Amino acid sequence: MKRDDKLLLERATHALRSDVPDSETITASASRVASELGIEMNHEAFAGAIRNCDDVQQLLSAYRAGTLPEGRALLVQAHMRECGSCLRSFRDESAVNWAAPRLAVRPRVRPQAWGWALALSCAMLIPVFFIYKAYWEIPPGVRAEVQSIDGSAYLISGSSNRQLAAGAQLREGDEVRTAGQSHAVLRLADGSIVEMDQRSKLGVNARGRNTTIALNQGALIVQAAHRTSGHLYVNTWDCRVAVTGTVFSVNSGIKGSRVAVLRGSVDVAHSGMHAVLNPGDQMATSDSLAPEPLADQFAWSSDRQQYIGIMAQLANVEHRIAQIPFPQSRYSSSLLSRVPANTLLFVSIPNLGDYLSQANAIFQDQLNQSPELQQWWARGQKHNTEDLNALVEKIHDVSQYLGDEIVIAGTGEEEHHGGVVLAQVQRSGLADELRRQFSTSTGGLVVFDEASLAAAGEPASAGTGGFVLVREHEVVFSNSIAALKFFNAQLNAGDSGFSASDFGKQIGAAYERGAGIILAANLHSMLESKIDRTPQNKMRQLEASGLGDVQFLIAEHREANGLPENHLNLQFAGARQRVASWLASPAPIGSLDFVSPNAAVVVAALSKDPAAIADDIMQMASQQKGVPVNWSEADAKLQINVRNDLIANLGGDFLLALDGPVLPTPSWKLVVEVNNADLLENTLERLAKAVSDQAQGSKEHPIVIEPSTVGSQRFYAIRDLSTGLVKVNYTFVDGFMIVAPERGLLMEAIQVHASGNSLARSSSFRSLLPHDQNENYSAIAYQNLSPVLTPLLSQFSGESANAIRKLAADSRPTVVCAWGKENRIEAASDSRLFGFDFLTLGTVLDSRNKSSSQNVSR
Repeated sequence: MKRDDKLLLERATHALRSDVPDSETITASASRVASELGIEMNHEAFAGAIRNCDDVQQLLSAYRAGTLPEGRALLVQAHMRECGSCLRSFRDESAVNWAAPRLAVRPRVRPQAWGWALALSCAMLIPVFFIYKAYWEIPPGVRAEVQSIDGSAYLISGSSNRQLAAGAQLREGDEVRTAGQSHAVLRLADGSIVEMDQRSKLGVNARGRNTTIALNQGALIVQAAHRTSGHLYVNTWDCRVAVTGTVFSVNSGIKGSRVAVLRGSVDVAHSGMHAVLNPGDQMATSDSLAPEPLADQFAWSSDRQQYIGIMAQLANVEHRIAQIPFPQSRYSSSLLSRVPANTLLFVSIPNLGDYLSQANAIFQDQLNQSPELQQWWARGQKHNTEDLNALVEKIHDVSQYLGDEIVIAGTGEEEHHGGVVLAQVQRSGLADELRRQFSTSTGGLVVFDEASLAAAGEPASAGTGGFVLVREHEVVFSNSIAALKFFNAQLNAGDSGFSASDFGKQIGAAYERGAGIILAANLHSMLESKIDRTPQNKMRQLEASGLGDVQFLIAEHREANGLPENHLNLQFAGARQRVASWLASPAPIGSLDFVSPNAAVVVAALSKDPAAIADDIMQMASQQKGVPVNWSEADAKLQINVRNDLIANLGGDFLLALDGPVLPTPSWKLVVEVNNADLLENTLERLAKAVSDQAQGSKEHPIVIEPSTVGSQRFYAIRDLSTGLVKVNYTFVDGFMIVAPERGLLMEAIQVHASGNSLARSSSFRSLLPHDQNENYSAIAYQNLSPVLTPLLSQFSGESANAIRKLAADSRPTVVCAWGKENRIEAASDSRLFGFDFLTLGTVLDSRNKSSSQNVSR
């Protein structure tokens, strides 16, 4: 019975499969359904069923030609994703044109082009020179001196190795190694004290204003001296510690590194993450390193009793200081309306007198109670407590007479000698306090009231520390009596009207957002004041560029819940023109959808119509020369119309990214929006032919564009015919042109775009974006260098390898966003600069850092 049931079921199934309605029946049924639903029926969907591979093969030619209806094209695409046989049938490898290029005359280089190139090079080299001098140049001198040795220690310098004694000096490139059961104490050039445990090895290097202790192995304890500039770093093989005026220990072993803080705070960078350690805190770079009592980490020190004795006290000091409220944001300013109407520079900072005084009082209280703390302070500081107390007391006493903000204001008037420092006076007696604190007998301040200022004249020589006018409600500091007189007259006149001016309104808006530090400049007026001294040709260039319409710069920094908020506003007088207008208004940046979340560097921007930018460039060139510029010669050589055929086919969405491995070839990609891919490809073909036709000589490189098809995607490779190498690959996808050194990178970009797993969609990237009202931005700059730096280690050794390792440990993702409005450009970031130290990057770029200096520094 069961067998008969099975046979009946098979017959019924076969009958159902065989009973397929014809196309007329299907069409009639679909028409009835469409009529009942009130929609228009798509007749192309019933142009014949696609049952198998044979049906798909018959449609491939129409699909390749682009004439297949959209609905059937989608069915063909879906089939080829699952059928390798049909996909292989679809591939159509085009033949390569190996025709020999024609010889042509080498294009003539115009002298003016060299002038532009030289000017641009100088403009780039000058800031690079100053940055190098300030940050990368190796300062001369001794890096450290051996204070004491308990046991044996050795100096390793190049291939030499000799035993050290107290008083020995370490220079750039030298290393110190302690033997078993031995300890050593070093004093760095900045006054910091470094204790080395047994079998430890370190070197001390300097770059610009920074000092770096390279701990290759072992443990050390650092009493970091207070620095007025730069930082002290301790680097191990897997982390970097950044400090100023701190006591801490670092131990670098087989498992990893451990950092413990006794006093102050340190910033520890490890594996792309940052941690701030406070007194009593510790951190290990490996999960296999269990926490260790803080006292044990200082137990090997000769000063262990002192360290252990002050641990609890310093932790208490730090905790108490942390309870002091930092000056709150200011939401208005009584001084804003009192500065002169022609003020060009306005800087506002908070009054920190109370904060510094309370912090010092807490420290002094603890210092007085602890002999160990007193010994530590006397050993590690250049100034005694009396000097510190005197300085803080002066600042505090004077600040008690002042309001909650200090303003720096400048008018730019030469007869008034620039700017002043201005503050409100809260109570009487400030003049006497200033005379008492800053006596003129020691080169201090000359204090005036309004009457004595009126009779005063400019001194014949500069023998004072400056001048100050004390009024009933304001105090003005300056290095010029003329400036004091000018501001005094303005203050007597009352409201200057500055706060009601356009410039003043911009500053007032910054106060409404909460003022931490405000820097505001009236750039338009500053430029106008220099017009008479600016050559006419320079003025024409400035006017032609549209940058001459710049008006105000407002930069703000504030702290919210311990996090930085930075905002910049560059305003223009009227609508942005020429170069200033090239940044488009905020909108979705589609090019970001082709970048993976693992990208190291991304710069994406929206511009106005590239054809309009080309028009701006042509007009600026014509305006600078005074006569129209003829572009027909360039068009004739390139055999295209550069504006209409090339630039006009581009959209305004651009992106450049480093997205993927850096070795053996950096995985860069360029993504450009295109308006008409077919026309652009035709233009590129003609351009490549023109370039090849003009190539001549052994050093010229004729090129050819080779198309190929993978699946349904068309790819193009630009091959250098002289070497046979493919220089670049590109393809077109969904209105964008993707360019990369390898076709595999193009395919990865397409996959990222199709899957939606892009940088723009990742939560980690979005968490870095500023907290503001913008849904979109006009430009975004992003970096996360840590993942790509480690592969570089195989290409470097010595200092360069150490530098890359430090960069990887110190780097963290950051993002800066900008947006363009009709009459302004704004930028914002909630990230701290770039997340790594550019001084270390200098070591990678220049490995000539082993030369020892001959002069004693400082």
